[in-house]
Amino acid sequence: MGLLSDPSISTQSKLVDGLARHVRKVCYALYVAGVAWFFCLALPEFNHGTYLSENALSPGLVYPEIRIDANRLAIQLLEELQRERKDHLSTTPHAWIAAKMNEFGLETHTHNYTLRYPFGGGKEYHGKNIYGILRAPRIASTEGIVFAAPYRAASSVHTDISASVPLLLAFADFARRKNYWAKDLIFLVTEQEQLGMQAWLEAYHDGDRDLDLSKAYLRPGNLPARAGSLQAALNIEVQDLEIDHVDVRIEGLNGKLPNLDMFNLVQRIMAREGIASGYKQAPRKKRRHSQSHFEQNLRQMLTMLASQSSGVPTGNHGLFHRYRIDALTIAANRRATHATLKGSPGSAAVPLLKAIEGIARSLNNLLERFHQSFFFYVIVNNDRYISIGDYMPALVALVACAFLKAYLTWSTLPATNAELEKAAGWLREHEQEAELEENLEPDKFELPYGSVLIYLTATLLIGFLCNVLPLQQYFLEIPMGAAPLTTSVLSFLSLIGFVLPFVVVLPPGGLELLHVAFLLIYGCALIVIGLLNFALGFFAAVLTVPLVIALETKEENSRSTLRNTIRLATLVMNPMMVVYVIVLAMTFYQFPELPVQKIMLRAATAAMDASAYGLIDSVIYGNWLYFVICTIFLPLWIICWTLSLSKRRDYADYLDFDESPSTSPQPQSKVKTN
Repeated sequence: MGLLSDPSISTQSKLVDGLARHVRKVCYALYVAGVAWFFCLALPEFNHGTYLSENALSPGLVYPEIRIDANRLAIQLLEELQRERKDHLSTTPHAWIAAKMNEFGLETHTHNYTLRYPFGGGKEYHGKNIYGILRAPRIASTEGIVFAAPYRAASSVHTDISASVPLLLAFADFARRKNYWAKDLIFLVTEQEQLGMQAWLEAYHDGDRDLDLSKAYLRPGNLPARAGSLQAALNIEVQDLEIDHVDVRIEGLNGKLPNLDMFNLVQRIMAREGIASGYKQAPRKKRRHSQSHFEQNLRQMLTMLASQSSGVPTGNHGLFHRYRIDALTIAANRRATHATLKGSPGSAAVPLLKAIEGIARSLNNLLERFHQSFFFYVIVNNDRYISIGDYMPALVALVACAFLKAYLTWSTLPATNAELEKAAGWLREHEQEAELEENLEPDKFELPYGSVLIYLTATLLIGFLCNVLPLQQYFLEIPMGAAPLTTSVLSFLSLIGFVLPFVVVLPPGGLELLHVAFLLIYGCALIVIGLLNFALGFFAAVLTVPLVIALETKEENSRSTLRNTIRLATLVMNPMMVVYVIVLAMTFYQFPELPVQKIMLRAATAAMDASAYGLIDSVIYGNWLYFVICTIFLPLWIICWTLSLSKRRDYADYLDFDESPSTSPQPQSKVKTN
């Protein structure tokens, strides 16, 4: 078929011919170039040093004003809270927290919310958040900053971070005594992990809207009072007042990140206070290693991308990003031995309190939202980063394989009747009647656009059903748990996609056209996913591009062993199988002492739970990983399975060929132009 259907451009040009003969080699060269470029980003020559782009953040770097009395107050509050926790083993001491906020002069309010669990048969769970507002004394309540601390009950299976609340209250008491605040300060204590934060954010931004919440799974309720437009947020998770290091967590919902300036600000202030901090900061006893700088940087990059690809926030801060609020979490880990810092007893929390003060004063001085630095980046180490302009070429090189192969596949398709008529008109216009009579014979061939479109619609319908069927009332009434029910629905629909190529047979030319459509949709999907979540798009490309390159357009060009290998690889690339393999690898890594049979069984159970959690995160928090897997990756896999399994009919089956001993077979319908 002529390039872009233009008969004036020869389909047998030397460039197209050469690329068509060596399409696999060219695509694999692009693939290797993309992966090699990504590895090169770990070298110092390919990344950049961090810096502050916003000069308004400088006030936090000045000498802090917080003193030892704030530390004594934090210790006193922690002792009181520990006594309260004995009476609230599985609940939150709301009354004690609210009383302390009132005592410190904050405008204290309670926020109630309700969760209607999707798989609970209508069962509802109730939660309560406590928050206090310190109104800005120097300006009207037009802007605000949130300081949040999650509360975990004593019966929680997660790490105890009860020291977060006393530290937050101690800073609130300090902030109340200052009059330089130009923004409202909100001190928020949430329960039930990220659920409480999600409910509070929805109530803060959508509480006054007239929304139909009768079918909503999370009913956020209304807030009694609000501050101004939220500019930034800091989530505090402290295991103990005696800290070893601070882990700065930045990954948010769907892989979003805070502005790089906010991360750099926290790093500089922590360094000023002598606190070891950083992204994925390791404890002091594990900080020694024999890896080279390149290996450390590459490991850091891969760790960050792996965390981003899931779309799950690493802390409550991640839920702010969807509202265009820059936020991060400072997770202070306890010291292995309770040796006080610098031999000064009772002053362990002072450096962290000073750091929080510095961050608050810098954010308070912002005249507008963060905008001068990057929102898309990869942390190489604590003082170096990679911007979007540096890492996107790696993904572009990988995706270029699909577009190049789509063009070559389209170019080598036989000409259709419409193109023959267009070519005939061009030849008559240039008075080449002899060539017209010689090369254009009345072959009857039309590409089955309608059949291919129907087939694509069927695959997309299967992906759509994966999103809606598990939440239908009929399925929810089945006496099954969330994980078995979701897995059963996904398995059944995947089985339909597996059987589809055996039931539906496309007409001549349909598989070739389907191949072109698959390559174009695949390339566009990876580019869009990569722009929204580079980690997910890049990992998906690295995993699947070799298989896409190996798919052949003509069966005669592929050996039987290669075809069977491609079919086996396509089966393994089923989204459910990929999830299981990933979970299996993680299980092997975390429990190497278990026997193989038990590890495989545990991995199967964890994979089933992952499918249910993905669906729940999708409907409650807006995590679109489950949606992407079902709506994009599963239909693409069905098409890929169809192409790898089906036997394509050669063009000779539906076109007349003019074969001669001295030349290779050429279709008579090809147009030869000068």
